[in-house]
Amino acid sequence: MRVSLLIIAALMAVAAAGCTPQHQEGSKSVHHEEPEGKRESGAAVKDKKVIALKDRHFDETAGWLDNETVIYTATDPVGGSEIKSYDIFKGTGKTIYKTDDRLIASEVNSEKGMILIQTAGNGSEMKLTLLNLQGKQLFAKKFRTHELQVDWNRFDPSLLYVTTFTKDWNYESSLIDAKEEQTEKNIAQAAFIHWTSADTFEYIKWNERDREKPAPVYSYSTADGREKKLAGDAVLLDIVGDMRLIVTPSSDQRQGTYIFSDVSSSEKKISFKLPLFSEYGSLSPMEYGYDPRHELFYTYQPNESGSLYDLISVNLKSGKREVIREKVEMLPITLSPDGDYALYGYTQDQIISLNSKTAAPLVTKE
Repeated sequence: MRVSLLIIAALMAVAAAGCTPQHQEGSKSVHHEEPEGKRESGAAVKDKKVIALKDRHFDETAGWLDNETVIYTATDPVGGSEIKSYDIFKGTGKTIYKTDDRLIASEVNSEKGMILIQTAGNGSEMKLTLLNLQGKQLFAKKFRTHELQVDWNRFDPSLLYVTTFTKDWNYESSLIDAKEEQTEKNIAQAAFIHWTSADTFEYIKWNERDREKPAPVYSYSTADGREKKLAGDAVLLDIVGDMRLIVTPSSDQRQGTYIFSDVSSSEKKISFKLPLFSEYGSLSPMEYGYDPRHELFYTYQPNESGSLYDLISVNLKSGKREVIREKVEMLPITLSPDGDYALYGYTQDQIISLNSKTAAPLVTKE
Protein backbone atom coordinates (compact mmCIF):
# COMPACT_ATOMS: atom_id res chain seq x y z
CA MET A 1 0.00 0.00 0.00
CA ARG A 2 1.24 3.45 -0.84
CA VAL A 3 1.11 5.92 2.04
CA SER A 4 2.12 9.55 1.76
CA LEU A 5 1.44 12.92 3.31
CA LEU A 6 -1.72 13.09 1.19
CA ILE A 7 -3.09 10.01 2.94
CA ILE A 8 -2.13 11.28 6.39
CA ALA A 9 -3.66 14.69 5.68
CA ALA A 10 -6.78 13.07 4.29
CA LEU A 11 -7.19 11.05 7.47
CA MET A 12 -6.97 14.17 9.57
CA ALA A 13 -9.41 16.05 7.33
CA VAL A 14 -11.88 13.18 7.45
CA ALA A 15 -11.59 12.98 11.21
CA ALA A 16 -12.61 16.62 11.44
CA ALA A 17 -15.53 16.02 9.09
CA GLY A 18 -16.63 12.82 10.80
CA CYS A 19 -16.38 10.68 7.66
CA THR A 20 -14.56 7.47 6.78
CA PRO A 21 -11.41 7.83 4.65
CA GLN A 22 -10.53 5.82 1.60
CA HIS A 23 -7.15 4.11 1.51
CA GLN A 24 -5.63 3.67 -1.91
CA GLU A 25 -3.64 0.58 -2.63
CA GLY A 26 -0.37 0.68 -4.33
CA SER A 27 0.30 -1.56 -7.32
CA LYS A 28 1.79 -5.06 -6.81
CA SER A 29 3.59 -6.69 -9.69
CA VAL A 30 5.15 -10.06 -10.38
CA HIS A 31 8.68 -10.02 -11.81
CA HIS A 32 9.33 -12.00 -15.00
CA GLU A 33 12.80 -12.34 -16.49
CA GLU A 34 13.19 -11.51 -20.16
CA PRO A 35 16.00 -10.26 -22.42
CA GLU A 36 16.64 -6.55 -22.25
CA GLY A 37 14.81 -4.58 -24.89
CA LYS A 38 12.33 -1.84 -25.49
CA ARG A 39 8.60 -2.31 -25.49
CA GLU A 40 7.29 -2.64 -29.03
CA SER A 41 5.78 0.51 -30.45
CA GLY A 42 2.01 0.84 -30.51
CA ALA A 43 1.97 0.63 -34.31
CA ALA A 44 3.65 -2.80 -34.23
CA VAL A 45 1.40 -4.29 -31.58
CA LYS A 46 -2.07 -5.68 -32.12
CA ASP A 47 -3.98 -5.87 -28.86
CA LYS A 48 -6.12 -8.79 -27.89
CA LYS A 49 -9.76 -7.78 -27.70
CA VAL A 50 -10.87 -7.11 -24.13
CA ILE A 51 -14.39 -8.40 -23.51
CA ALA A 52 -16.16 -6.06 -21.10
CA LEU A 53 -17.45 -7.56 -17.89
CA LYS A 54 -21.25 -7.36 -17.55
CA ASP A 55 -22.27 -7.30 -13.90
CA ARG A 56 -24.76 -4.76 -12.55
CA HIS A 57 -23.62 -5.51 -9.00
CA PHE A 58 -19.94 -4.76 -9.71
CA ASP A 59 -18.19 -2.88 -6.88
CA GLU A 60 -14.50 -2.73 -7.78
CA THR A 61 -11.60 -4.72 -9.17
CA ALA A 62 -9.25 -6.03 -6.48
CA GLY A 63 -6.30 -6.75 -8.78
CA TRP A 64 -4.74 -9.12 -11.27
CA LEU A 65 -4.65 -12.87 -10.71
CA ASP A 66 -2.54 -13.35 -13.86
CA ASN A 67 -2.06 -11.63 -17.23
CA GLU A 68 -5.60 -12.44 -18.35
CA THR A 69 -7.62 -12.69 -15.14
CA VAL A 70 -8.81 -10.10 -12.64
CA ILE A 71 -10.43 -10.53 -9.24
CA TYR A 72 -13.40 -8.28 -8.46
CA THR A 73 -16.12 -7.80 -5.88
CA ALA A 74 -19.87 -7.52 -6.44
CA THR A 75 -22.64 -6.74 -3.97
CA ASP A 76 -26.30 -7.62 -4.38
CA PRO A 77 -28.44 -5.70 -1.84
CA VAL A 78 -30.47 -8.87 -1.34
CA GLY A 79 -28.08 -11.70 -2.15
CA GLY A 80 -24.95 -10.46 -0.35
CA SER A 81 -21.38 -9.89 -1.51
CA GLU A 82 -19.20 -12.04 -3.77
CA ILE A 83 -15.55 -12.36 -4.76
CA LYS A 84 -15.32 -13.29 -8.44
CA SER A 85 -12.68 -13.95 -11.09
CA TYR A 86 -13.00 -12.83 -14.71
CA ASP A 87 -10.94 -13.62 -17.82
CA ILE A 88 -10.82 -10.33 -19.76
CA PHE A 89 -10.10 -12.01 -23.11
CA LYS A 90 -12.42 -15.03 -22.90
CA GLY A 91 -15.24 -13.18 -21.18
CA THR A 92 -15.72 -15.97 -18.65
CA GLY A 93 -15.76 -15.86 -14.88
CA LYS A 94 -16.70 -17.67 -11.70
CA THR A 95 -17.64 -16.99 -8.11
CA ILE A 96 -14.89 -17.73 -5.60
CA TYR A 97 -16.52 -16.72 -2.31
CA LYS A 98 -19.86 -15.48 -0.98
CA THR A 99 -20.66 -13.65 2.25
CA ASP A 100 -23.64 -11.93 3.83
CA ASP A 101 -21.31 -9.33 5.38
CA ARG A 102 -20.59 -6.02 3.67
CA LEU A 103 -17.30 -6.13 1.75
CA ILE A 104 -14.97 -3.22 2.51
CA ALA A 105 -11.78 -4.19 0.69
CA SER A 106 -10.02 -7.12 -0.94
CA GLU A 107 -6.46 -7.85 -2.00
CA VAL A 108 -4.89 -10.55 -4.19
CA ASN A 109 -1.57 -12.34 -3.70
CA SER A 110 -1.25 -13.99 -7.11
CA GLU A 111 2.14 -15.57 -6.36
CA LYS A 112 0.83 -17.44 -3.31
CA GLY A 113 -2.71 -17.97 -4.61
CA MET A 114 -4.51 -16.19 -1.79
CA ILE A 115 -7.09 -13.44 -1.28
CA LEU A 116 -7.46 -11.24 1.79
CA ILE A 117 -10.85 -9.63 2.36
CA GLN A 118 -12.11 -7.09 4.89
CA THR A 119 -15.79 -7.06 5.82
CA ALA A 120 -17.94 -4.95 8.14
CA GLY A 121 -20.30 -6.43 10.70
CA ASN A 122 -22.57 -4.79 13.24
CA GLY A 123 -21.53 -1.48 14.77
CA SER A 124 -17.75 -1.08 14.91
CA GLU A 125 -17.00 -4.72 14.15
CA MET A 126 -14.70 -5.50 11.23
CA LYS A 127 -13.42 -8.87 10.10
CA LEU A 128 -10.36 -10.06 8.18
CA THR A 129 -10.65 -13.31 6.23
CA LEU A 130 -7.85 -15.10 4.38
CA LEU A 131 -8.96 -17.33 1.48
CA ASN A 132 -7.37 -19.57 -1.11
CA LEU A 133 -8.42 -19.28 -4.75
CA GLN A 134 -11.03 -22.01 -4.29
CA GLY A 135 -12.77 -19.86 -1.68
CA LYS A 136 -11.74 -21.97 1.31
CA GLN A 137 -11.35 -19.94 4.50
CA LEU A 138 -7.83 -20.24 5.90
CA PHE A 139 -8.04 -17.66 8.69
CA ALA A 140 -10.49 -15.15 10.15
CA LYS A 141 -10.32 -12.60 12.94
CA LYS A 142 -12.72 -9.90 14.17
CA PHE A 143 -11.81 -6.42 15.43
CA ARG A 144 -13.67 -3.62 17.21
CA THR A 145 -12.37 -0.49 15.53
CA HIS A 146 -13.31 2.77 13.83
CA GLU A 147 -10.97 2.08 10.90
CA LEU A 148 -8.79 -0.90 9.98
CA GLN A 149 -5.53 -0.85 8.02
CA VAL A 150 -3.82 -4.06 6.88
CA ASP A 151 -0.37 -4.50 5.33
CA TRP A 152 -0.11 -8.05 4.02
CA ASN A 153 3.25 -9.80 3.72
CA ARG A 154 3.43 -10.96 0.09
CA PHE A 155 6.48 -13.12 0.88
CA ASP A 156 4.77 -14.93 3.76
CA PRO A 157 1.01 -14.37 3.42
CA SER A 158 0.35 -15.78 6.88
CA LEU A 159 1.78 -12.53 8.33
CA LEU A 160 -0.52 -9.51 8.65
CA TYR A 161 0.48 -6.12 10.08
CA VAL A 162 -2.85 -4.78 11.33
CA THR A 163 -3.53 -1.27 12.63
CA THR A 164 -6.75 -0.30 14.39
CA PHE A 165 -7.76 3.37 14.65
CA THR A 166 -9.96 5.20 17.14
CA LYS A 167 -12.28 8.05 16.10
CA ASP A 168 -9.57 10.62 16.90
CA TRP A 169 -7.03 8.59 14.84
CA ASN A 170 -4.98 7.23 17.70
CA TYR A 171 -3.87 3.76 16.71
CA GLU A 172 -2.56 0.41 17.87
CA SER A 173 -0.64 -1.95 15.60
CA SER A 174 -0.30 -5.73 15.81
CA LEU A 175 1.67 -8.38 13.94
CA ILE A 176 -0.61 -11.36 13.38
CA ASP A 177 0.68 -14.80 12.39
CA ALA A 178 -2.38 -16.45 10.86
CA LYS A 179 -0.70 -19.85 10.61
CA GLU A 180 0.37 -19.99 14.25
CA GLU A 181 -2.59 -17.87 15.46
CA GLN A 182 -0.26 -15.58 17.40
CA THR A 183 -0.42 -11.80 17.88
CA GLU A 184 2.37 -9.41 18.89
CA LYS A 185 1.38 -5.81 19.63
CA ASN A 186 3.17 -2.50 18.99
CA ILE A 187 6.43 -3.89 17.63
CA ALA A 188 7.19 -0.65 15.76
CA GLN A 189 6.14 3.01 15.83
CA ALA A 190 4.24 2.77 12.57
CA ALA A 191 0.64 2.62 11.39
CA PHE A 192 1.59 1.87 7.76
CA ILE A 193 4.43 -0.41 6.65
CA HIS A 194 5.89 -2.02 3.51
CA TRP A 195 7.16 -5.60 3.68
CA THR A 196 10.56 -6.22 2.06
CA SER A 197 10.95 -9.92 2.99
CA ALA A 198 9.29 -12.57 5.12
CA ASP A 199 10.75 -10.98 8.27
CA THR A 200 11.59 -7.34 7.46
CA PHE A 201 9.55 -4.25 6.70
CA GLU A 202 10.14 -0.54 6.15
CA TYR A 203 8.14 2.52 7.14
CA ILE A 204 8.16 6.28 7.56
CA LYS A 205 8.36 7.19 11.24
CA TRP A 206 5.84 10.03 11.25
CA ASN A 207 5.93 12.63 14.02
CA GLU A 208 2.87 11.81 16.12
CA ARG A 209 2.36 15.50 16.94
CA ASP A 210 2.56 16.62 13.31
CA ARG A 211 1.83 13.84 10.83
CA GLU A 212 1.84 16.22 7.87
CA LYS A 213 5.59 16.87 8.00
CA PRO A 214 8.12 14.75 6.05
CA ALA A 215 9.76 12.14 8.27
CA PRO A 216 12.69 9.66 8.16
CA VAL A 217 12.55 6.13 6.73
CA TYR A 218 13.33 3.11 8.91
CA SER A 219 13.57 -0.65 8.53
CA TYR A 220 12.58 -3.22 11.14
CA SER A 221 13.46 -6.90 11.53
CA THR A 222 10.84 -9.10 13.16
CA ALA A 223 13.50 -11.79 13.65
CA ASP A 224 15.66 -9.81 16.09
CA GLY A 225 13.64 -6.65 16.79
CA ARG A 226 16.29 -4.33 15.37
CA GLU A 227 15.40 -0.96 13.87
CA LYS A 228 17.64 0.87 11.40
CA LYS A 229 17.39 4.32 9.83
CA LEU A 230 17.57 4.16 6.02
CA ALA A 231 16.93 7.69 4.79
CA GLY A 232 16.12 11.24 5.84
CA ASP A 233 12.84 13.08 5.52
CA ALA A 234 10.47 11.63 2.94
CA VAL A 235 6.89 12.27 1.84
CA LEU A 236 6.42 8.76 0.45
CA LEU A 237 7.89 5.28 0.77
CA ASP A 238 6.86 2.26 -1.27
CA ILE A 239 8.25 -1.09 -2.36
CA VAL A 240 7.61 -1.72 -6.07
CA GLY A 241 8.86 -5.07 -7.34
CA ASP A 242 12.40 -5.42 -5.98
CA MET A 243 12.88 -1.64 -5.87
CA ARG A 244 12.50 0.84 -3.03
CA LEU A 245 10.87 4.15 -3.94
CA ILE A 246 11.45 7.14 -1.69
CA VAL A 247 10.09 10.57 -2.59
CA THR A 248 11.68 13.58 -0.88
CA PRO A 249 10.57 17.22 -1.04
CA SER A 250 12.63 19.56 -3.24
CA SER A 251 13.67 23.09 -2.37
CA ASP A 252 10.92 24.68 -4.48
CA GLN A 253 8.30 22.61 -2.56
CA ARG A 254 6.28 21.87 -5.71
CA GLN A 255 8.66 19.24 -7.04
CA GLY A 256 9.50 15.89 -5.51
CA THR A 257 12.70 13.91 -5.99
CA TYR A 258 11.91 10.27 -6.81
CA ILE A 259 14.75 8.01 -5.65
CA PHE A 260 14.80 4.34 -6.71
CA SER A 261 17.16 1.87 -5.05
CA ASP A 262 17.58 -1.89 -4.83
CA VAL A 263 15.83 -3.26 -1.74
CA SER A 264 18.44 -5.89 -0.88
CA SER A 265 21.60 -3.84 -1.49
CA SER A 266 20.20 -0.28 -1.13
CA GLU A 267 22.20 0.59 -4.27
CA LYS A 268 20.73 3.69 -5.93
CA LYS A 269 19.42 3.01 -9.43
CA ILE A 270 18.08 6.37 -10.61
CA SER A 271 16.53 9.61 -9.36
CA PHE A 272 14.48 12.29 -11.08
CA LYS A 273 12.08 15.11 -10.27
CA LEU A 274 8.35 15.28 -10.88
CA PRO A 275 5.65 17.74 -9.82
CA LEU A 276 3.83 16.98 -6.58
CA PHE A 277 0.07 17.03 -6.17
CA SER A 278 -1.52 19.47 -3.73
CA GLU A 279 -4.59 18.48 -1.73
CA TYR A 280 -5.76 18.82 1.88
CA GLY A 281 -3.08 21.47 2.35
CA SER A 282 -0.22 19.03 1.74
CA LEU A 283 1.94 17.99 -1.20
CA SER A 284 2.03 14.37 -2.28
CA PRO A 285 3.25 12.26 -5.24
CA MET A 286 0.70 11.54 -7.93
CA GLU A 287 -0.81 8.11 -8.54
CA TYR A 288 1.62 5.58 -10.01
CA GLY A 289 2.30 1.99 -11.01
CA TYR A 290 5.42 -0.05 -11.80
CA ASP A 291 6.22 -2.62 -14.48
CA PRO A 292 9.29 -4.62 -13.29
CA ARG A 293 9.43 -6.63 -16.50
CA HIS A 294 10.33 -3.58 -18.59
CA GLU A 295 11.53 -1.42 -15.67
CA LEU A 296 8.95 1.24 -16.48
CA PHE A 297 7.46 3.57 -13.87
CA TYR A 298 4.03 4.98 -14.73
CA THR A 299 2.71 8.18 -13.18
CA TYR A 300 1.11 11.52 -14.07
CA GLN A 301 2.26 15.02 -14.86
CA PRO A 302 0.10 18.15 -15.25
CA ASN A 303 -1.21 18.76 -18.76
CA GLU A 304 -0.87 22.25 -20.24
CA SER A 305 -4.67 22.55 -20.04
CA GLY A 306 -4.25 23.11 -16.30
CA SER A 307 -7.08 20.91 -15.02
CA LEU A 308 -6.14 17.50 -16.44
CA TYR A 309 -3.04 15.31 -16.53
CA ASP A 310 -0.91 13.21 -18.85
CA LEU A 311 -0.22 9.57 -18.01
CA ILE A 312 3.50 9.04 -18.62
CA SER A 313 6.10 6.29 -18.36
CA VAL A 314 9.66 6.76 -17.11
CA ASN A 315 12.28 4.21 -18.15
CA LEU A 316 14.30 3.46 -15.02
CA LYS A 317 17.30 2.37 -17.10
CA SER A 318 17.60 5.44 -19.31
CA GLY A 319 15.41 8.05 -17.61
CA LYS A 320 13.49 8.55 -20.86
CA ARG A 321 9.90 9.75 -20.48
CA GLU A 322 7.00 8.96 -22.80
CA VAL A 323 3.42 10.21 -22.80
CA ILE A 324 0.93 7.34 -22.80
CA ARG A 325 -2.38 9.21 -22.56
CA GLU A 326 -3.03 12.97 -22.69
CA LYS A 327 -5.64 15.03 -20.84
CA VAL A 328 -6.90 12.40 -18.43
CA GLU A 329 -7.95 12.44 -14.79
CA MET A 330 -5.30 11.45 -12.27
CA LEU A 331 -6.81 8.17 -11.06
CA PRO A 332 -5.28 5.01 -9.54
CA ILE A 333 -3.68 2.49 -11.93
CA THR A 334 -2.79 -1.18 -11.41
CA LEU A 335 -0.53 -2.88 -13.95
CA SER A 336 -0.93 -6.45 -15.18
CA PRO A 337 1.98 -8.79 -14.32
CA ASP A 338 3.28 -8.67 -17.92
CA GLY A 339 3.05 -4.87 -18.04
CA ASP A 340 0.79 -4.81 -21.09
CA TYR A 341 -2.36 -3.44 -19.47
CA ALA A 342 -3.36 -1.16 -16.62
CA LEU A 343 -6.59 -1.09 -14.66
CA TYR A 344 -7.69 2.53 -14.29
CA GLY A 345 -10.09 4.43 -12.05
CA TYR A 346 -11.17 4.56 -8.42
CA THR A 347 -13.00 1.26 -8.85
CA GLN A 348 -10.59 0.03 -11.57
CA ASP A 349 -13.49 -0.28 -14.02
CA GLN A 350 -11.53 0.84 -17.07
CA ILE A 351 -8.53 -0.71 -18.81
CA ILE A 352 -5.64 0.89 -20.70
CA SER A 353 -3.48 -0.89 -23.27
CA LEU A 354 0.04 0.37 -22.61
CA ASN A 355 1.17 -0.89 -26.02
CA SER A 356 -1.43 0.83 -28.21
CA LYS A 357 -2.11 3.61 -25.64
CA THR A 358 -5.86 3.11 -25.94
CA ALA A 359 -8.49 2.92 -23.20
CA ALA A 360 -11.78 1.04 -22.95
CA PRO A 361 -14.41 0.17 -20.33
CA LEU A 362 -13.64 -3.00 -18.41
CA VAL A 363 -17.13 -3.08 -16.92
CA THR A 364 -20.60 -2.41 -18.30
CA LYS A 365 -23.47 -2.51 -15.82
CA GLU A 366 -26.58 -4.01 -17.36
